[in-house]
Amino acid sequence: MNMAPDANPNIEGFRIEDAEDVRHKSETIDFLLRYFEEKTGGSRLPRREDLNPIELKDYLPQIGLFEPILNAKGQVSDIYISLLGSRLDDFYGRMTGKKISEHKQVQIAMRIIQSCRQCIELKRPVVVSADALSEEKNFLSIMVLYVPMSSDGETIDRIFLHNRVTSKFPAGNSL
Repeated sequence: MNMAPDANPNIEGFRIEDAEDVRHKSETIDFLLRYFEEKTGGSRLPRREDLNPIELKDYLPQIGLFEPILNAKGQVSDIYISLLGSRLDDFYGRMTGKKISEHKQVQIAMRIIQSCRQCIELKRPVVVSADALSEEKNFLSIMVLYVPMSSDGETIDRIFLHNRVTSKFPAGNSL
């Protein structure tokens, strides 16, 4: 179920989809969704305490934790990056401890904010994919799993993400 076909008119192919609809396309997404389902019993939103670095060791370089910053209307206006895995930090620049609005690529920041909004509105994991990372990096594609998290079981106050960037040339090369 494609929820936002026109999510970003400046980058063709930017899609936000329900993670359940795409889990069969990626072993990593399926593993991470099962991981959270086992931790929560499928009956609540995951909490920060559900994350065990030892159990997620192979995924840590591509994992991030975001904290949504809400405006007066309760909508996501920015994202505080509380953790960005080493591979992502190397790729996007040192963003841990900063707001996404500080990213030098406004287009990337806006896509991340929009993706987090969708994840929070649905209160479900979503997968974001784009055929090009940015206009300048159109040789890279991206697939990101966003999982909403809650300290109190109701209010989404954190978002877990796994980010996979893949080069279109040569085939199969991923970052």
